[in-house]
Amino acid sequence: MADSGGFAVLKISCLVSGGVITNYKCSSKCRHCSYSSSPNWPGDYMTPSMADEIFSILKRLGCHSVHIGGGEPLLKPDGIMGVLQAARRNNMGIEYIETNASWYRDEESAIAVLNELLEHGVHTLLISMDPFHNEYIPFRKVKALIKSCSKAGMQVFPWQINFWSEIDAMDDRSTHSPDEYMLLFGQDYLLRLPSRYGLNLKGRALKTYKPMMEKQTYDQILKESRPCRLLSGIYHFHVDLYGGFIPQSCPGFSIPLKELVQGADPEKYRIFYSLESAGIKSFAELARKEYGYTPKAEYAGKCDLCYDIRNYLVLECGLDLPDLKPEGHYKYA
Repeated sequence: MADSGGFAVLKISCLVSGGVITNYKCSSKCRHCSYSSSPNWPGDYMTPSMADEIFSILKRLGCHSVHIGGGEPLLKPDGIMGVLQAARRNNMGIEYIETNASWYRDEESAIAVLNELLEHGVHTLLISMDPFHNEYIPFRKVKALIKSCSKAGMQVFPWQINFWSEIDAMDDRSTHSPDEYMLLFGQDYLLRLPSRYGLNLKGRALKTYKPMMEKQTYDQILKESRPCRLLSGIYHFHVDLYGGFIPQSCPGFSIPLKELVQGADPEKYRIFYSLESAGIKSFAELARKEYGYTPKAEYAGKCDLCYDIRNYLVLECGLDLPDLKPEGHYKYA
């Protein structure tokens, strides 16, 4: 938050480390996905011109390297090459590209893609390996992609390697549901995953784990309300394919990065501002007074209340609010 000419503005003057989201469409609909990515999203992909704009701004703000994520960025290898060319034009380093390995078909075609990535300055793939992804992607694809990376000279960042033995205990030719993991490793297996994985319980992850979370009354949540400081996370921000700045650990909110650099108008982004400056109490009161939101008796914490209000505004009221973007975050959860 900054002050300009006597009034508060939503502004960012420094960013250190983060990522770009090239697309939200994904081959999987993982239960732990905080971005609510899935096959249901449209096939929109970050354009080279948008990538140029984003990388140029990030460089001015002090961010000199990013990771690339999605959705599944490698659903469109041609699309990602345009983004990588823009990164090179702007002297922006690429730390790694996140992938779930679903695109792997055979070694020859995989190595062809990997070689092209290497030519564009990418030297590391973060390859997802966990029970959530295994519900959609056979582990043999993960293993085969790792082998192809070794042959091509691409480094692998296995995320997370500590799940390897558990996934490998299953038939690696097929996918496996959480129920299968619970049968093999105990009925509390799913419940133990958030702390082991370091899950961000937002988006679909919140939907998955909400039934297992401790409940609080509406009044109790409001009594404990504090400013959310959405703009303070300069170490793990994201900017998506539409040019929207996604606060650290809080998908479903978005303000155009180019506006935040100049100072975005709090009156335009009232929901974002209410949370940033005063917290969930301010947002809840705004929703009740101006949009007719009716609180429930209890919630699984302040984030559950926040999501309930946002879903109400986007899905039930059908409102096109500039700070609750992209709408697919709510539609495809």
